[in-house]
Amino acid sequence: MLDWKQFFLAYLRSRSRLFVYLLSLAFLVLLFQFLFASLGTYFLYFFLLCCFVTILFFTWDILVEMQVYRKELLYGEREAKSPLEIALAEKLEAREMELYQQRSDAERKLTDLLDYYTLWVHQIKTPIAASQLLVAEVADRQLKQQLEQEIFKIDSYTNLVLQYLRLESFHDDLVLKQVQIEDLVKEIIRKYALFFIQKGLNVNLHDLDKEIVTDKKWLLVVIEQIISNSLKYTKEGGLEIYMEGQELCIKDTGIGIKNSDVLRVFERGFSGYNGRLTQQSSGLGLYLSKKISEELGHQIRIESEVGKGTIVRIQFADMNLIIE
Repeated sequence: MLDWKQFFLAYLRSRSRLFVYLLSLAFLVLLFQFLFASLGTYFLYFFLLCCFVTILFFTWDILVEMQVYRKELLYGEREAKSPLEIALAEKLEAREMELYQQRSDAERKLTDLLDYYTLWVHQIKTPIAASQLLVAEVADRQLKQQLEQEIFKIDSYTNLVLQYLRLESFHDDLVLKQVQIEDLVKEIIRKYALFFIQKGLNVNLHDLDKEIVTDKKWLLVVIEQIISNSLKYTKEGGLEIYMEGQELCIKDTGIGIKNSDVLRVFERGFSGYNGRLTQQSSGLGLYLSKKISEELGHQIRIESEVGKGTIVRIQFADMNLIIE
């Protein structure tokens, strides 16, 4: 958008010497008229004609400079006239080329890094799958359950890395449609059933008969991260998951979160007191949940009290997304 104020200020600065010259000339003409008033109306007509021509000249000059300014602003096209402008234009073009090269190098390095870690995640899936098959042959039931839990955690952390990498191309495979909240929650509960049974935790699901417009795959990631966190820090009691108005509430009876940590739990890499206490936090799960929720048009917030548990609320707007 053309900034008229900026344009006219720049124009006045570029024509400052010309304006001083014209004002000086006008002053001399008026002085001449005062000293030689006997010349009469002919001199006055000549002066008015000069003023009219000057106005036409400046109008034409402003229009020309406006076009130059617009081309530079919108298309980066510039035409240097004076030696100083030529020197500045050459330096500017060299700097732009340098910045473009630096940006291209940075983008290429980032792409290579993302490709490497994406490949690594897919390759590590093979030994994880093999480990799951081997564990199935273990005869000791207790040992088998422990091994299954640890392999499940490795697989979950691997998926977390993959989802984090996919944030860079979030909108490439976004599929928006009506989804049933109850179906999503039950899918995650089934996935983590082993942990609920092992820890003796109960699950209370109610008032989940609600449909929203969202991307099922990405919302599943958000809900899974929250439920996974709740399981980490809940030793007795269980989880209660329900809809309250337009909010999906995931409530646990865990150890809770310190007040000083509540406002920072969504920061990347922040593990907080609980994470340092249990050595189980990567500092990525809630950050990932927050980022995905924002991209989907949802809001996420946490209410917690130490020793009394935590409630995570995901708010779905009535009209948050447009289905194309």
